[in-house]
Amino acid sequence: MAELRDKIDITVEELEESLGAVRLPRFIRDSEDSFVARIDAICDEIISDPNKRAVFVSGPTSSGKTTFTLRLSKKINERGRKAIHLSLDDYYNIKELKCDKDGRPDFETIDALDVDRIQRDIKDLLDGKTVVPPFFDFNIRQQMEGDPENAVYVGDDGVLVVEGLHGLSPRISGECPADKCSKVFIMPYGNVYCDSKLMDSNEIRLLRRIVRDYRHRSAHALSTIDYWPMIQKSEEKYYEEYLTSADYHVNSFLAYESLIIAPMAMGDIKEAMEKALKGSIEPSVFMEKSPSGKSFADLSSALVKANKLLGHLGKIPVISPEQVPAESILNEFIGA
Repeated sequence: MAELRDKIDITVEELEESLGAVRLPRFIRDSEDSFVARIDAICDEIISDPNKRAVFVSGPTSSGKTTFTLRLSKKINERGRKAIHLSLDDYYNIKELKCDKDGRPDFETIDALDVDRIQRDIKDLLDGKTVVPPFFDFNIRQQMEGDPENAVYVGDDGVLVVEGLHGLSPRISGECPADKCSKVFIMPYGNVYCDSKLMDSNEIRLLRRIVRDYRHRSAHALSTIDYWPMIQKSEEKYYEEYLTSADYHVNSFLAYESLIIAPMAMGDIKEAMEKALKGSIEPSVFMEKSPSGKSFADLSSALVKANKLLGHLGKIPVISPEQVPAESILNEFIGA
């Protein structure tokens, strides 16, 4: 059973002390090396057991599941075993939506996935068959049939690495015998302080999500903040179950990341708030399918939360995103 581990607490003063031509590169390198070491340790255990045929990866939104999974798969391949990555995000197939009291559609539920197809594809892959996974385009929010050229095949001794919000649901991983699979729960686990707490693990993920949604999912900062209560409510239903069913917990919080994520999120929030004040803010993309017909679930509450975030984010030092290494997990959120 996994437990949250290796918590990282850091102060704004420590962040400021890390700046400089010599200190900053070392600070970034040490942060990245700690994360990579955890990947290496899990890879070693998988490679050492030839019976392992699958790895299931889960964690709340904006935890870095995709980057972790890709890097783990790469490590397994480098160590001489074939590894295939399967993303559950590509199996979104939303047919019926449930909403909260404010009209937010629940896109986080496992019922938003084509579970039957996921089960079938996992079984076929572990049986040595070739599979053409679907593809979900987040910009148009529609599932597309996969290109046959992207067909995947694990083989008789390869490792299937499955990642997604519900990767540790019994409906996803339950058919694979425990001795043939490993289960990983990943999330950032830490706090940033300045006299008092500026942000915790929840707000670290919110900032990552704001930055990623704006750059990759056509969603401005206020739409993400407005939708966040639905994400939190949904996570309460599965968080404990998935964590306790895991074999490993991976802390994806990088000690230096606030220097990058905080100013980027602050810029995104300011841009959205300026539009809101001018009355030109675009409707939330997360409310497009809401039967309520509202543009936002609760824009006034989102503005209050945005103002609070701005007050915190302005206290954090800034460095250029160009300082982020090419393979960093942060690129999952800040990448172009």
